[in-house]
Amino acid sequence: MEDAKVKAAMHTVYALALLAIAVVPASADVDLYSNGPINGTFAAWIISGGLYVSDSFVLSSAATVTGADFGAWTFPGDTVTSVQWSIGTIPYGNAYGGTAATSDTFVSSLLGAYTVDSDSFSIGNISLGAGTYYLTLQNAVTTNGSNASWDINNGPSAAYETYYGNVNGIAGPGSGSESFDVLGTTSAVTPEPGYFTLAGAAIFGLIRLKRRRVRAESQ
Repeated sequence: MEDAKVKAAMHTVYALALLAIAVVPASADVDLYSNGPINGTFAAWIISGGLYVSDSFVLSSAATVTGADFGAWTFPGDTVTSVQWSIGTIPYGNAYGGTAATSDTFVSSLLGAYTVDSDSFSIGNISLGAGTYYLTLQNAVTTNGSNASWDINNGPSAAYETYYGNVNGIAGPGSGSESFDVLGTTSAVTPEPGYFTLAGAAIFGLIRLKRRRVRAESQ
């Protein structure tokens, strides 16, 4: 009878141990790289109608890229609905790419001439090692079919545009890189305190029940 109770209790603790493994917290998306906030006051490069812009970003360690957001200029009443993106190791590189629907958030209005929004999009899961890469945006589609532009904020990224090439250091409108964030997860995930509590309880319970089973078998 005692042996049956021990076995039943061990099944319970084993289930607890499996639960502890199952609830290891998934890593949440974070900013893997940020090229600064949306400026909305300087200028913007067009990323529709056959024009495209490429900005560098740096990963300090291996990561999984899941999406991005960028500052978009459109005419009043218009919004970006999708954008063609690519990621590579050189300007305009397209080792990875596709067309993604965008989620639009209003940021500001420029004297009624333009609306500045933050547009985010998902790109699945791309595993990249530490290093320098380039995010290229083009063929942005808007609700009303007008042009869309990528907000310039003169961040630290190296930037390239279809017509001018490298635009870093160009004086006046059209100078500098664009506002964007690269989103994803890193390989290092820190479990929450609750996970450690559950896992510790399972391990401690298994040790105690193992001892009880040994004593029961020796009697």
